[in-house]
Amino acid sequence: MENQITRKELSDKFGYSLTTISRDLRAMRENNEFKKYIQKTGHRTVRIDLEGYRKFLDFKEQQYKKVL
Repeated sequence: MENQITRKELSDKFGYSLTTISRDLRAMRENNEFKKYIQKTGHRTVRIDLEGYRKFLDFKEQQYKKVL
């Protein structure tokens, strides 16, 4: 996991609000496949693997399409 960024950087990169990023991170932590992409390095400091977040967005999109 060499490409780790903060929630704020993730928000700027994808154009999502911090609330949406926080909600996605909570969902990632609940999923055994994706929780490995989040590292909590301090009390409020979280680092997210960029490629892992992209995989999560793809997963989330697939789940949405299944419902339709």
